[in-house]
Amino acid sequence: MALHHAGRTAEAAEIYEGILAAVPQHFDAMHLLGVIALQEGRLDRALSLISAALRLKPRDAAAINNLGTVHLRKRELERASEQFERAVKLQPNSVGALTNLGTVLRELGRPREALVPLQRAYAGSPTSTTVCNLLGACLLDTGDVRDAVTVFEAATLADPADPDGWSNLAVALNRAGDGPRARACADKAIAMRPDSSVALAALAAVQFEQGQIEAAIATYREAVALPEPSTQTYCGFANALWTSGRCAESFEPLGRAIEMDGNNAVALWKRAMSRCQPFYDSVAEIDASRRAFDAGLAQLKDWFDAAAHAEAYAAVGTTQPFFLAYQPFNNKDLLTCYGRLCAEWMASMPLGSPDARRPPAARKKDTQPAARAAGKTPGKIRVGFASAHIRNHSVWNAITQGWIRNLDRTRFEVYLFQLGQTRDALTERARGEVAHFEDGPKTLPGWVRAVRGAGLDALIYPEIGMDALTTQLAALRLAPVQAAAWGHPETTGLPTLDWYLSADALEPDAGDHYSEQLVRLPNLGVCIEPLEPPIVTPDLAALGLPTNEPLLLCPGTPFKYSPVYDVVWARIAKGLYRSRQGWGRIADSFRRTGYGRLVFFRSGNDHLDDLLAQRLRRAFAAENVDFETRVCLIPYLDRPRFFGLMQHATLMLDTLGFSGFNTAVQAIEAGLPVLSHEGAFMRGRLASGIMRRMGLAELVATTQDEFVQTALRLAMDPARCDELRAEIAQRRGILFHDLEPVRALERWLTSSVK
Repeated sequence: MALHHAGRTAEAAEIYEGILAAVPQHFDAMHLLGVIALQEGRLDRALSLISAALRLKPRDAAAINNLGTVHLRKRELERASEQFERAVKLQPNSVGALTNLGTVLRELGRPREALVPLQRAYAGSPTSTTVCNLLGACLLDTGDVRDAVTVFEAATLADPADPDGWSNLAVALNRAGDGPRARACADKAIAMRPDSSVALAALAAVQFEQGQIEAAIATYREAVALPEPSTQTYCGFANALWTSGRCAESFEPLGRAIEMDGNNAVALWKRAMSRCQPFYDSVAEIDASRRAFDAGLAQLKDWFDAAAHAEAYAAVGTTQPFFLAYQPFNNKDLLTCYGRLCAEWMASMPLGSPDARRPPAARKKDTQPAARAAGKTPGKIRVGFASAHIRNHSVWNAITQGWIRNLDRTRFEVYLFQLGQTRDALTERARGEVAHFEDGPKTLPGWVRAVRGAGLDALIYPEIGMDALTTQLAALRLAPVQAAAWGHPETTGLPTLDWYLSADALEPDAGDHYSEQLVRLPNLGVCIEPLEPPIVTPDLAALGLPTNEPLLLCPGTPFKYSPVYDVVWARIAKGLYRSRQGWGRIADSFRRTGYGRLVFFRSGNDHLDDLLAQRLRRAFAAENVDFETRVCLIPYLDRPRFFGLMQHATLMLDTLGFSGFNTAVQAIEAGLPVLSHEGAFMRGRLASGIMRRMGLAELVATTQDEFVQTALRLAMDPARCDELRAEIAQRRGILFHDLEPVRALERWLTSSVK
């Protein structure tokens, strides 16, 4: 045994074998010879020896624990779990046995169960880096970011020279929204061990969260090239590739993750959701991806139905079919299948909703939260808003803040649930404007208890489809009346959502586009306020913009530009470039100002920006137009400089298929005419609804041809654009501080809450 402990295993094994030759039933010699075989990786020999030893002493906890380790190394996880549970029963305070049980439970995809033995191990050995790092990983798996940070900090204090501790702390801090500290920890880990896949993956996750997509991809490539990258590393790499538009490439690391663990719910979920791409090179690719997404949903359902997967619900929302909304098709059927899947998986959570799939009429009879009346002011309706974007964000600015600030407090108690990590001055203002403000971070079950325990009469999600936690909560029944709004302007497909809050000005006259029951609030359906930012005139020359040509701003992000409409931009450019002979008075004014430029904005996602430019170049070439002389690609501008550019521009061209609400409102506030296109679905009518609300039907095109011709007419008629600016200045007040939708929202709440 002394030789064994000194690492001289060959000499120790020779003595153990000599003992067994003399005393064949010697337990210690047989057991420890099996341990040497385990240490040397001869797993079958280790299994045989330790099993034989246990036949001599069936209740020896150390041997049972070692047998479990053999099964764990052989990837026989269920058998390993059985042995570790036996060891813990025999020695309840054994840190080693508790740690091993936690390890195998996590590898079985049961991190919530793993927390129990690991917390006991942590209580017994709070300075063990092994225990700290494993417990922290399970806390992250279950969404308890705050406690994970605390435990990983304990690991770095216990062993400051361990790079894994710093890597894990970087991951937790990144999840908690503390980017600067996360980056510092990741850099420290890499400085200690430059060839650590764990450290590189931690750095890549921080880079990705900070918007450095290309840097993250490069770092992930280094991480997966090293030995034994984790499934989490492969999934992170795939997500970065997919986000950048390298969608086909993203399936290779996802496949590697699934090869490593065929029951990895997150990897399986991501593979299905990733079929909805952020960028398409052609219309044919869109059709193929829709079929693949449908097939992927069916595969997920089959996998889930085939066996009980205790922690599968945690995968819901980790990737979402967000980009499906940017395809100009009716997505109701696809999203209804997706929504049912979300609800079924979430219902498997220990605190899930058993009635998630029942119709609303049946639910309202028997799903009153137990705490509904607790502390409730008599005669008031308690309405909750759950959002990840209670801050300076498009959803808050367009939808949530106007409703919350203007609901009648004599009739409504407003509860606000801040689900996101980012906070600013608007978050703090909101905190003081409501009866109850709940923020985190906390675990998913903790959020469920908080929302369900609030005793709400109605629960409104201003946006669903943009944040994992929001989707997970929305897929549960947490209030008797549940509704979504159009922060992400598409049906949710969730059977747990009863209503969809939209607007008269935004909806087509007919169409069955929602799995929820549609509510049309008056006008734009919201009460918005002007932004009134400081305005800074940008340096046009530094941006590469001409000062003597009409500037037609195209402010959409790359994924808003569908290949379905590439020809529209090419035809506008062609019209600006064509011969000016025969244009008469308009030609004279246009000749003085030059041809005109389409101005697109870089998003910060360099590869996606380049893909869009390449695709547009092909469309321009097909129309015999020089892309380089008709298009300017400029960097993203902050709000003051964007307003300054809009004051100098001639026209804003809305995106077709998926319109821009906030950009259109900002343009109107800056006095810039917005040419909108009235699409077939609400998401394609956001800007046109604003124009019609202002009585500017001239700025609403109903066909692609009309959009092209109107853009050219206005670009060539500066005088008319000046007149439109004057009309906008006179009429834009109708858009702001409109309380009629809020009063209608109050009436809907009163009638819906029974």
